[in-house]
Amino acid sequence: MAATSSKARDSGQRGARGKVLSRGDKWRGYRYHHRSTLQSSAVKMLREPLQSLLTVVVIAIALTLPAALYLSVENIRQLSGGVESSAQLSVFVTKGARGPAVEGLGRQLEGLSGVASVTYISADSALEEFKAMSGFGAALQYLDENPLPEAFLVQPLLLNDATRLVTEIRQLKLVDDVQLDMQWLQRLDALLDMGRKLVLALAAALGVGVILVVGNTIRLAIQSRRDEITVVKLVGGTDAYVRRPFLYTGLLFGIFGAVVAAIMLTVLGFWLAGPVDKLAGLYQSQFRVTGLGFGGFISLLLIGGAVGLAGAWLAVGQHLRNIKPS
Repeated sequence: MAATSSKARDSGQRGARGKVLSRGDKWRGYRYHHRSTLQSSAVKMLREPLQSLLTVVVIAIALTLPAALYLSVENIRQLSGGVESSAQLSVFVTKGARGPAVEGLGRQLEGLSGVASVTYISADSALEEFKAMSGFGAALQYLDENPLPEAFLVQPLLLNDATRLVTEIRQLKLVDDVQLDMQWLQRLDALLDMGRKLVLALAAALGVGVILVVGNTIRLAIQSRRDEITVVKLVGGTDAYVRRPFLYTGLLFGIFGAVVAAIMLTVLGFWLAGPVDKLAGLYQSQFRVTGLGFGGFISLLLIGGAVGLAGAWLAVGQHLRNIKPS
């Protein structure tokens, strides 16, 4: 047996005239074998359409669920405009402050570290906005004077700087009060963080499920080709040679599942686009549902292919050792 294997290896290293094959010839043979193995794996999948379709659909559903949840979290973040960009400080100027002093306060606010922008709101503008939004415009015209103070809207660069800025601004002259509604921002940030962790947990759980599904499919394929594998090993075929078609099958299952998952996500996005656009129009918002995109599609293909390849590798590594030529 050892002599036969040695001859097989020697014949694999020599050409038709007994010459040692060059590296280029070896590389061309290597590529040809991979290409033919990939083609034969795809053909064998097509010969069992029902089983292949069920496996692909299961993989697609397992990839669609975490991907849809991830897109939901990202769309919510886009809708909120970003937690950091929504953290504005309302700085109320002391009543009766004169124009030059107010302008000086504005320059002081712009000079603080961690401040992205400063917007001035006059008392008259604040009163007009209050009249339009409160519905008490008729009653407010009987006021002797404008009760609202002048104010500045301060946009911090980072949400973490907001608390520090509140402390510094309160120490400035002409500042009557500083308000920052941090609670809803913290709640939103906590919800988004929980959503991201839920995506990771769900993706990990479903990824294990995909590996098991692909592994079971490859196990059945190995059992159905047990005699063929035994013959290949008898004539000197290596484990890598025997393993290769099953790895390509798992890879194809993962890629096809990712393609179907991308189609499902696209259909879901079109289905939700109409109601979301209608709801955004009622709030005078330009928000649009963000889909998977080209980068997301490539990522989904890579994840699907990697998971399918991992399932095939585990199945082949476990069951191939049990097949030994007698």
